[in-house]
Amino acid sequence: MRLAFLAAIALSLAACATAPADHGSRSRLLYIAATKAPCTNGVMKTECFQYREEATDAWQLTYVPIEGFDWQPGNEYLLKITEVHAKDAPEDASRVTWHVDKVVEQHPVK
Repeated sequence: MRLAFLAAIALSLAACATAPADHGSRSRLLYIAATKAPCTNGVMKTECFQYREEATDAWQLTYVPIEGFDWQPGNEYLLKITEVHAKDAPEDASRVTWHVDKVVEQHPVK
C-alpha cells in the first residue's frame, strides 16, 4: 500500500514538473486581410496583419504573431487558429500567440 501511495505522489510531482507554460488556449476562426497596415509597436513603426472574426466586421490590427502561417500579399485568408495565452512570457514578448491549425479558405483579392 505504501509503495502505491509513493508511486502516486511521484507521478503527480512529475506531471507538475513537465506542465506547459501555457495558461490557456481557445480555437478561433479569423479572416486575414490581403494587405498589411502601418502600425506602431511601442516606438517602432512596422506593418501589422489586419484581421476580423466575421466577414462583415471592420478590420482590426493585430500585433500577435501567427505561427505556421505563410502569408502572401494579395490573398485573403480564413484561418482556424488556436490562441495560446502563456503565463510566463518574457517582458519583451507577446503573452498571446496564434498557431494556425488549418487554412480554411484562401482567395486572391482584386
